[in-house]
Amino acid sequence: MSETASDAVSARKPVRMCVRCSRITDAPVLVAEVHQNSGPGFNVYACRECAPHFPPVPDVFDLLPPARERAGGER
Repeated sequence: MSETASDAVSARKPVRMCVRCSRITDAPVLVAEVHQNSGPGFNVYACRECAPHFPPVPDVFDLLPPARERAGGER
């Protein structure tokens, strides 16, 4: 056994199932993040061929209104 534990971990590729075509891919693309109130959320992946069929994942901070609007106006 000439391979160390750190070498084995670094050589492992991510393997995920595509949400659109259900194929297993070793080059997954993140297409959605699902947030949940009652537990941990999860990421949704697609293969490189199906990924262009999904809209880009929005930045969470772009979804929030500006701080002034959240605070009820200027003070």
